[in-house]
Amino acid sequence: MISEHQGQFAPPAAEEAARADLTALTRFLQANETRLIEMHIAYSITRSYNAHVSTLPEAWRASVQGLNGAIALMLETRGAAEADYDSDIGGDPSTVYGIEVARRHGLRGVPLAMFLSNFKGYRDSYLRLVQMTGFPAATETLYLRLLRGFFDRAEIGICTQWGRGVVDAGQEQLLAENQRVVTEKNKYLTIFESIQTPVFLIDAEGAIENMNHAAALLLSKDVVPGSVYYGAAARRSFQGLFGLDPRGIGPLLPEHEIDTIDGRRWVSVSTQEMLDVSRKFLGTVISFTDVTDERRAREEAEALARAKTDFLATMSHEIRTPIHSIGGIVELLRQDDLPPRAAGYVEAIDRSARVLTSIVSEILDYSRIEAGGMMLERVDFPLGEVTAEVARVIEPLVARKPGLVLHVDAPADLPCVSGDPAKLRQILLNLAGNAVKFTEAGAVVIGLDLISRSPGRVLVRFSVRDTGPGIASERLEQIFRPFTQSDSSIERKHGGTGLGLAISRRLAELMGAELTVESHPGEGSCFRLAVSLDLAARQGADCARARAKAQALPAKALRLLIVEDDAVNRLVTETLLRQAGHQLRLAETGEAALQALAGQAFDLVLTDLNLPDLSGFDLGRAIRAHADPAIARLPIAALSAHGPAVDAAALAAAGIGGFLAKPFAFARLEDLLRRLTGFASPRPVGSGGPLRDDGAGQGAGLVDLTVLRGHAEALGTGPTGRIVATFKASLGHTAAALETAVGAERWNEVAMIAHRLKSSARHVGLRALAEEAERAEMLASASGRRSADLAGPVADLVLSCRSAVGLVEAIWAEIAG
Repeated sequence: MISEHQGQFAPPAAEEAARADLTALTRFLQANETRLIEMHIAYSITRSYNAHVSTLPEAWRASVQGLNGAIALMLETRGAAEADYDSDIGGDPSTVYGIEVARRHGLRGVPLAMFLSNFKGYRDSYLRLVQMTGFPAATETLYLRLLRGFFDRAEIGICTQWGRGVVDAGQEQLLAENQRVVTEKNKYLTIFESIQTPVFLIDAEGAIENMNHAAALLLSKDVVPGSVYYGAAARRSFQGLFGLDPRGIGPLLPEHEIDTIDGRRWVSVSTQEMLDVSRKFLGTVISFTDVTDERRAREEAEALARAKTDFLATMSHEIRTPIHSIGGIVELLRQDDLPPRAAGYVEAIDRSARVLTSIVSEILDYSRIEAGGMMLERVDFPLGEVTAEVARVIEPLVARKPGLVLHVDAPADLPCVSGDPAKLRQILLNLAGNAVKFTEAGAVVIGLDLISRSPGRVLVRFSVRDTGPGIASERLEQIFRPFTQSDSSIERKHGGTGLGLAISRRLAELMGAELTVESHPGEGSCFRLAVSLDLAARQGADCARARAKAQALPAKALRLLIVEDDAVNRLVTETLLRQAGHQLRLAETGEAALQALAGQAFDLVLTDLNLPDLSGFDLGRAIRAHADPAIARLPIAALSAHGPAVDAAALAAAGIGGFLAKPFAFARLEDLLRRLTGFASPRPVGSGGPLRDDGAGQGAGLVDLTVLRGHAEALGTGPTGRIVATFKASLGHTAAALETAVGAERWNEVAMIAHRLKSSARHVGLRALAEEAERAEMLASASGRRSADLAGPVADLVLSCRSAVGLVEAIWAEIAG
């Protein structure tokens, strides 16, 4: 802009010292261009002309560079001479600069007063920069005088050009420039109106400043493109229209329902503050994406999945009930002295019932996983126990194949970890069971390796290798799909549902683990499960149950407070603990327990989680908040029929330090007492009683005869008979209470009654009745429940309660002799 005029001027003679000072000023201004830009932007933000100048920093930089060039040229031509304000207008660099910038801005339609105000801002920035730098006094005075002279003469040039009639002289240029600006504005307005996504421009007060055509169509069908921008429609509140405060929306609001001219629609909302360094356009850009159809499709798919899952669960349950009946009858027939032929028939029936039970159990497990009903347990356990237990279960299957051997390949020194051992066992049992099923000769190897170990964490890899037929490479991923097997001949030869590996993969994903397979036809297969587990807080003897039992703890008759509202559960726990030598106080409600604590000292509180007034969690919190420090520090353990579904974090938050799932193995109750009190029982709990509380053998029959047999061995026939009598008496009350509650549609009460029945039925071994009660509990607890959904299941449960009286009598008569 300035270079074309440099040839007009010849530098006058000047002393070397003055020339050096002027060269230093030029270099100083050039080095501080960025700082001058920042100073002027900060100045201009608060000025009225801000809306008429560029918002881009690079535009400011071009302006400063042009100004610095004019100042440098003035210093070359005039040196340090005093400015002459009365002559040579247009004949020196400063007035030439003023004339040129006046012509350029005048053609853009900028008023003189506005431009002079902006130019004085430049002047102020330059002078303040020199004053803030700390030059010697004489140098500062010289620089200020030269800069003031330049800006004064430049303003003379600006006013001279405006006085010549800028608009008249450059009419064609002005019209062309204005047309270009209008065209550019219309182009961007057309782009804005053409965007199919509704877009709103919101000002700093939350009002809609503008909206595109797609947004306007949400509110009216009578709008045409551009009508909002050019119309005189009143500004409307965005929050008033859509129920959203634009200042409170994050960058993305996944889904929100709004009112439109077409009714209620679901939209995802994205927001972006206007990107403007000069702060001219304060506000927010908000856009909507209609997700109504996607949401409807997702809801329909979820409803279909729920219907499928409910169907599978219902059918599995309905099929399992008669299968359980067959299993129970088989158990009773085995008690009789049958001739060999009849005994063979009974065994054939039992094998068929077990196969059917296995198939239905897999379908039910898969449906529970799909429905999100499978929960992870978190307990401390010795890592080596998992492979050892799987091997013990698989050994009888291996023994049936003379040419097959089983190996366990695991390090001797394995840590104790925290996780869900039952799910790990289920995966490994599926893998090992398949390996044994499909391998006629050779070996099946169950392996365990520690891949890495870090503070508090360990990466473990389980493996199951076999020498079976192998799997073709193109089938490796397909075998993890539900109802799929690696070869169609397998179903004919071995049977099965094709769900075992699908369940294993889903369980692995639930635990954050990875299940992979490597296989080659004719060379066997290797399945690997890589899982990261937390290290248990206690290691070695403190973690392993067998070693814990071996610890020499002093025996003590503990003072125990038992909080249990179910008569059967209360009697089982009371009988067991009294025979172990402990002193008991019984309470049926949380309030009764708090009253008991106020009048007597205890060593431990054992509480059910489902109580008629306070929950077990509420009781735990009340004890921890007690004013008496001795009571507040009292150990608390929880008992619940919910099993692994109980949230470990919720237990810890309530101050509950131990947990047992009902029905519990007596040995685990002894372990719990030892861990929480530091004392052993005078007559150790666990000399008998039910041992299969880990899920092994579930679904084997209508009843689990080991439960009452275990009670009889541990407690004696007299106390066990009282448990049976109490259970029989409770069944009639339970049936009547269920009928009353469902008739009044008191679903929470139905759920609580079914929960108590589930627990007490398990304590006498009526597994099918417990499962039926659990299903009724889940239905009654579900959201969106209807009386039609519950009438049938509860009516069936009532009939089962009444028929169970005769069943438990027959079972107990068989066991007691």
